[in-house]
Amino acid sequence: MGKELTNNGAEKSQLAITVEQLIAVNTYNPDILPDLENYVLYQTYNLDANLCLLRLYQFEPERMSTPIVARILVKALMAMPAPDFSLCLFLIPERVQMEEQFKTLIVLSHYLRYTARFCQFWDEAAKSRQIVEVVPGFEQAIRAYAVHVLSITYQKVPRTILAENR
Repeated sequence: MGKELTNNGAEKSQLAITVEQLIAVNTYNPDILPDLENYVLYQTYNLDANLCLLRLYQFEPERMSTPIVARILVKALMAMPAPDFSLCLFLIPERVQMEEQFKTLIVLSHYLRYTARFCQFWDEAAKSRQIVEVVPGFEQAIRAYAVHVLSITYQKVPRTILAENR
């Protein structure tokens, strides 16, 4: 199923329906791992598919693909202000979270979610381009989140604050 992926919109829609059906019927079946991994690599963000894949990795840790887990976390960061990053992180073993790329993603999440330190976020993200650039649209999604945070925090935003938060 996953090998026939193209950029055709109808095929993407069909794949999304098929993945949703797989999740509904075979949630804990490790045979769907390749299909879910392909879905994560080539399709738009789907929290349910990502959580299902991470749960399957818990049951089959030898089959865990850290690049795919990292991609899931990057996409979850892009879904801010939704709590998706935390939901995904809870399903990732601590030994995996201790790897450098995951530590970096956790720090980035902290800067966004809990402190709104956008300058520090962008500085850290610039150091970790190889991690965050695997998903197209990362910068735009984070900028939209920053605008969201600023818009609910200020009625009028001084230019110095905007310039500081890039």
